[in-house]
Amino acid sequence: DAEEYTDLPVRHNEDHMNSELAKCLPFESNPHSFDSPHTKAHLLLQAHLSRTMLPCPDYDTDTKTVLDQALRVCQAMLDVAANQGWLVTALNITNLVQMVVQGRWLKDSSLLTIPNIEPHHLHVFRKWSSGVKGPRAGCHGFLECLPELVHACGGKDHVFSSMLEKELAAAKMKQAWNFLSHLPVIDVDLSVKGWWDDSAEGHSELSITTLTSDKRSDNRWIKLHADQEYVLQVSLQRVHIGFHKGKQDSHAVTPRFPKSKDEGWFLILGEVDKRELIALKRVGYVRNHQVICMSFYTPEVPGRYIYTLYFMSDCYLGLDQQYDIHLNITPASVSAQVNEEVSDASTDLKVK
Repeated sequence: DAEEYTDLPVRHNEDHMNSELAKCLPFESNPHSFDSPHTKAHLLLQAHLSRTMLPCPDYDTDTKTVLDQALRVCQAMLDVAANQGWLVTALNITNLVQMVVQGRWLKDSSLLTIPNIEPHHLHVFRKWSSGVKGPRAGCHGFLECLPELVHACGGKDHVFSSMLEKELAAAKMKQAWNFLSHLPVIDVDLSVKGWWDDSAEGHSELSITTLTSDKRSDNRWIKLHADQEYVLQVSLQRVHIGFHKGKQDSHAVTPRFPKSKDEGWFLILGEVDKRELIALKRVGYVRNHQVICMSFYTPEVPGRYIYTLYFMSDCYLGLDQQYDIHLNITPASVSAQVNEEVSDASTDLKVK
């Protein structure tokens, strides 16, 4: 019942068209509300994500209006979720933004966001083999998501073409490669900055491993003082695989979205066990290298906690990354808290 959709037109006889359209969509609607602009907006959103044929040209125009408003509504919802500390809600809203922009359901294979790729093409990726044998074979067989396909192609369009040469015409192949070759590949490094009693000058910086290793290893647990502010530094490095030469373009490739959109990201820090959102940052286009600072407070009670950082696209499905941050919270340090208050003016601890 968002106010933004109150004025969406429901023309003569469109209640009947809405009723017929609803039969083709996954989520049921109230059969007594097909003359409601809100029900129509819901149906058009479902049709957009399901890529269902619309009954008339007016519905195409109305869909553009619905999609334009949808991002504004999602942004407002995300602000509320962040303010209330609702982790699961924030993650779901971010996924919804991705779905709206790419015109696919989250449950669909991310490979289906590639233009001209339909479900009957997926078998091509699942059976693909690079033909390279031995320990240097790399990624081969069972390509089930966009990152695996990007890695397999390695920036070479002839590799991608060899997969689909029997499935797509040249023009459609070019459209598909244009999408795939523009996908961002971002490396993430993490560190924590703050005050420790046992550090040489009181304040220091600790790196956090982003590699998957034995969770039982004590090396994964970083010691932080209880009830103290720290800064999580997220280093984002764009990887240039050689897809394109020349000037970079900040625009995302969004063939199903009616407006031009810049590539952007969300950084969400949360504690999964408590379903609590701790911090959220919006990040714009990462051209080369960028460092984002996220301030957070440690728990008041000493013990072991696992925070999770989610690095999520605001326009692509299937490119999200997440990292567990293992915290060993030690008793609060009075000296560290005093030093922190004295150094409030320090730019090292400021989060802008």
